[in-house]
Amino acid sequence: MTTAFRLIVIVAAISWLQFSTQAAPPRVIVQGYQLEPIAREPHIVTPVAIAFDATGALLVIESHTHQRPDEYGGPTSDRIRRFADTNGDGKFDTWSTYADGFRHAMNLAVRDDGAVVVVTRGDVFLLEDTTGDFVADQRSTLAHLDTEVNYPHNALGGFVFDGRGGFYLGLGENFGGEYRLVGSDGSNFADSGGTGMIFHFAGDGSNLKKFAQGFWNPFGLALVDDLLFAVDNDPDASPPCRLIHVVESGDYGHRFEYGRAGVHPLQAWDGELPGTLPMVCGTGEAPCVVAAHENFLWVTSWGDHRLERYLIEPKGMSFAATREVVVQGDADFRPTGCAVAPDGSLYFADWVSRSYPVHGQGRIWRLARTSRYEPTRWKAVEQIATAHRSVHDSLTLVQSDDPFARQLAVAGLDKKTATATLLNNAGRLQALQALRWLAADAPNEWLQLALEDDNADTRLYAIRWIADQHRTELRDNVARLLDGEIPNERYYLAVLAAIHWLDSDRTPPPQSVVDGLLARELRNDRRSDDLKELALRLISPTHKQLTIDALNGYVEGDHDGLRTQAIRALALSNHPERFTYLAKVTGDETMPETARADALAGLAAQVDEFRPLVEKLSGCHLPAVAKEAHRILRLTTESDPEAGFRPAADDTETWLALTSANGDPDSGRRLFYSAVGPRCATCHRIDGHGGDYGPDLSRYGATHDRRQTLTAILEPSRDIAPRYVPWVLETDDGKTHIGLRLARGGDSGTEPYIDSQGNRFDLASESVEFREPSKNSIMPNGLEKTISVDDLADLVAFLMNESGNARP
Repeated sequence: MTTAFRLIVIVAAISWLQFSTQAAPPRVIVQGYQLEPIAREPHIVTPVAIAFDATGALLVIESHTHQRPDEYGGPTSDRIRRFADTNGDGKFDTWSTYADGFRHAMNLAVRDDGAVVVVTRGDVFLLEDTTGDFVADQRSTLAHLDTEVNYPHNALGGFVFDGRGGFYLGLGENFGGEYRLVGSDGSNFADSGGTGMIFHFAGDGSNLKKFAQGFWNPFGLALVDDLLFAVDNDPDASPPCRLIHVVESGDYGHRFEYGRAGVHPLQAWDGELPGTLPMVCGTGEAPCVVAAHENFLWVTSWGDHRLERYLIEPKGMSFAATREVVVQGDADFRPTGCAVAPDGSLYFADWVSRSYPVHGQGRIWRLARTSRYEPTRWKAVEQIATAHRSVHDSLTLVQSDDPFARQLAVAGLDKKTATATLLNNAGRLQALQALRWLAADAPNEWLQLALEDDNADTRLYAIRWIADQHRTELRDNVARLLDGEIPNERYYLAVLAAIHWLDSDRTPPPQSVVDGLLARELRNDRRSDDLKELALRLISPTHKQLTIDALNGYVEGDHDGLRTQAIRALALSNHPERFTYLAKVTGDETMPETARADALAGLAAQVDEFRPLVEKLSGCHLPAVAKEAHRILRLTTESDPEAGFRPAADDTETWLALTSANGDPDSGRRLFYSAVGPRCATCHRIDGHGGDYGPDLSRYGATHDRRQTLTAILEPSRDIAPRYVPWVLETDDGKTHIGLRLARGGDSGTEPYIDSQGNRFDLASESVEFREPSKNSIMPNGLEKTISVDDLADLVAFLMNESGNARP
């Protein structure tokens, strides 16, 4: 141990003593468990992965190479430390080194015969102790990653044995760089573009086969009854991190070269594109491991300082899940690896600091039940596993409504059958998926045929294939799709993005690429006014190209659709002078009724200045205008929204009856985006307009009924998706804050939040002395007390998309 490293360890030990006396230790939130510290620096530092060996001793990867500072004086390589009970008293008492000489070690697993597998960024090694002295003396390579990319992670990482003698191996996006993964027998797979993969190998590292794709970084893998699960870290601007049920041939949508942000139209994160599969649910930030234990899936969240567990329930041929936070710490609690001990307790490693470079600190914790746990059958997993094993007729399943059933069909198709299916136009989309999965060298004629298919999803899948492989010779075929049917916004954006990508040198585009493409379409004289209307509807109303003069030009033009979208863009823009133009439209009796009502809704943000006009229009002979004026006046005064009976929020049946009359979706749209009232668009967006703090509601009506919609509005805390659980935070100044943490790449030491009013605030991580998940949604309760029954009916009609022209 060098003098410099001794100093680091001494400082770390002092930090531990300060932590012990000044900061609160991690807290157990779920009753029935207790947490105890097992080890800390100087015995163990910067621990990554852990496992138990055949004797019950604890093995820990100790990192010394992860972004190693120049002044760091620790060992020159990563090593596997062994913590053993040498006197038989049931407590670990002796540290030793099982193996060393690794660089960027990431994962660890112990085979049934006692051999140890260690995964580094670029290699999978098999370690064996043939002399019985608890030191590895033989090392062989099971797999090797050949690449010029050298970042410490986002390469090889996730690992789990398959229960049949083989194993699964996860590969991250590798920053989009070229690579070749090679098995022990020379079997190999080469790729670039940055789509994370999961591979399957025979136990000796031979017979490498691609198993699933479309990940960012599947760092943790777990197997339960032949079903594979993964936790996947998230792109910079497309949270949350994902808990994924992984099926063979599954595509989970991500491709790095389309941009780190994860918002490109050709990327999917939750099954949004045809041929991609959804996640089970979101997880905490920076998940490091998923472990099956006590009929839950347990996940360590490095970024949110907690240990989570997920109760999974069947959903079609896959799962949904609910989350509990079991252990919650502060900014100096950074759980990484996790393993189930022989006694049934959970051990997990703790990196301690938010510092990515190695730093000389570390902890090991043990979570145990306070009473005996009686294991039961994991019925949810058994049900889905049985359903998967019972699948035989792939050609029948290609037409299933369940995306996982269709994917099982894809995995079962051979090249001959897939080709016949493609050419005969029966299940063509699944045939395309199978052919691509089988690495078929699809001739351009096949893709041209798919681009001409009547099914929009088939065309969209072909667009992705062409773009992913940068088949520039088909660029004009893709462009001609703009002359045909545009079935939805996602299809339109995908076509634009594919054309842009095929014209490019494959440099990853910026996060703002979508608005840039739409702005270009608005400038394109060859585009029809109908297509320009769609572009204006989708572009951000605050885009620099949408000047007051440009929008006013559309308003004064002769295309009704462009006029409508320009007025709506004005209402949502941030131009200070917009109110003058909106007031002009509102008072113009030659304008259509809906246009005047839209402009009036935009004046709500400056209602005090325009109150006389609003009061005058409350008596307008046009119903939509009068209704909007009345609503603005009502929502900006202290008056009761309406007299008469108002049921309790949880009286869903009565609310269904009260709102059963046809609501007005146009009126609901105006309320959704209004600056007064519930201010839904502060947190939610539809078709690219609004905030991104809460769930995107663009497709809400396609997946929810009226009862579910009313319940979500009136009882927002009844069912909170894991990603949107807010936090109760107590800071060192004695204040209590409640907020939803906002996604942001990296960890700067400052945490951004948004409160229930849509206001953002930032807290220094070190200032938070206590934190726990809130039981209440960030969406306020009591909405039924502030808006009328008609308002509620209109809002539901808009969300359910009960009129085809109700979108912004």
